[in-house]
Amino acid sequence: MTGEAVGSWRAGDLEAIRSALGIPVSAASIGAIGRAMAELERDYPAGVAVAASSLERIAEIDQQLANFPVAAEPVVIKTSRKGASGPVPAELPKRKLDVIEYATELLMEEVATEYALPESTGPSLAAQRRQQVEALLLVLPGLRVWQPQVPPRFQGRLERS
Repeated sequence: MTGEAVGSWRAGDLEAIRSALGIPVSAASIGAIGRAMAELERDYPAGVAVAASSLERIAEIDQQLANFPVAAEPVVIKTSRKGASGPVPAELPKRKLDVIEYATELLMEEVATEYALPESTGPSLAAQRRQQVEALLLVLPGLRVWQPQVPPRFQGRLERS
């Protein structure tokens, strides 16, 4: 099965399903998608409309995510300064005893700045996309095995010493 329309499926739906589910391109995976599409149309024709609407929503979300800035610049909330209020003298003490008498803490300046990241809709869009992918997999469950497996974030064995 290539990208041609399958009954009430649209011409680009096969590729849209493949890219929405992140299925790698291969003859076997394209064939599996085509078979799943044909089975859905044969066994549950109303499911084709459900799948098509999920594909449209996924495409809209992908478009929004593509236009979304990758990393927003942090915004300065508050800056506070503590320490030297005047200019540092040109001639600083050179001997250890002079340094102790000079009170070097007066020369130190501490600057504290608090930042905040601006509100982001990226995570909520990603969650909406995952929900639409799950909705698509409900009507095309046989394609779940074709999705690439995401390794667990942490692997290992807990050992006590």
